[in-house]
Amino acid sequence: MTQDNYSLMQGGLVHRLLHASGALHRTRRLSWWLAAVLVVVSLLPMLVLAHAGGMLWPRPPAMALLGDYATLARLLLALPLLILAAPRADALLRSALRQLAQASLVHPRRQPRLQALLHRVRRCRDSRWPELVCIALAFAPLCVEGGAVSLLPGVTDWRLQGGTLTPAGQWYAWVGMPLFRLVGLLWLWRFALWTMLLLRLPSVGLALHAEHPDRSGGLAFLGLAQERFSILAAAGGLILAGASLNHTTYLGLSLYDQRHLLAGYVVGVTLLLVAPLLLLTPALIRTRRHALYRFDALGNRAASVFDARWRAASDLTAGAESLLDHNDASAYADFSGVYQGVVAMSVVPLTRWNLLWIALPAALPLLPLVLLAMSVDELVAKLAGILV
Repeated sequence: MTQDNYSLMQGGLVHRLLHASGALHRTRRLSWWLAAVLVVVSLLPMLVLAHAGGMLWPRPPAMALLGDYATLARLLLALPLLILAAPRADALLRSALRQLAQASLVHPRRQPRLQALLHRVRRCRDSRWPELVCIALAFAPLCVEGGAVSLLPGVTDWRLQGGTLTPAGQWYAWVGMPLFRLVGLLWLWRFALWTMLLLRLPSVGLALHAEHPDRSGGLAFLGLAQERFSILAAAGGLILAGASLNHTTYLGLSLYDQRHLLAGYVVGVTLLLVAPLLLLTPALIRTRRHALYRFDALGNRAASVFDARWRAASDLTAGAESLLDHNDASAYADFSGVYQGVVAMSVVPLTRWNLLWIALPAALPLLPLVLLAMSVDELVAKLAGILV
């Protein structure tokens, strides 16, 4: 398999369409060009149409386009963020897949199983049907809702006028939202491919070592790879922050009223993104349990021999050599260190730092809401009270 075959992003119907259009020939800064084009296509005509309808600039209590923080966060921030993050995420995921193929995690006799699994994942990635389903789902709400969009109750909205969609609202419903849904669904499809890979990876026959220094049986690099999907949490956090700001501005809800929603999102999306790593837990539990059996038996023999030699050495005369003059004590200390590493082995290839770097992108977009909920003087006073 070539290096490109390990990629989870470079494949599928959308990738082939971009290749056929010649866009992929501009490989340098392609993601920047693509993000700029999608933002312009989805947002610029909407701005022009809203301006023509007199609903561009904020004028409370009505919600104009530039006062619709959820829409701006979705199309101006979350959409380009998902596109710009794809190349870096693909590079790290590709390195993780290469690590699986090149490291000693799989016995040479079982390498064909691993290659078959990677080939199966690549075949799913290159199939046109999953991305056709993503395109259908991106436009499905138009068929279900008839092109209508959800509004804040009792608030005049730039998308509706007299119960019908305005030209700006039609562009948002038929172009802006489907583009955003499509990009988000393509990311979720890659997340599903990665999850499928982790689900079937133990069946390959991994050669895990409980005494590995990473304390994850040699699979700690999968936790690093899982961090790449935290961009989904960041995009969702941006949208949630914009929606929360809309509710605060136009419905008068306080940040305290929305605390359960905001905290629940951070906790829920973090658990959802780390959940695929739990698929490896049974294999890690077996590795740790079997290692403890072996090391306990070895420890009993080592302790017995060490104790016998120590007692024999203590009975010698003062002028004789001490046990400390030999390597027995050092070897026993090294064995104890290895055993403690086995005991501390994690049954999930995830460290606290991995968990932090997945939860942090979900929480960061929500922090500006705190600054809006209280004045700078109040914030400084609370911080001073905590620190002092």
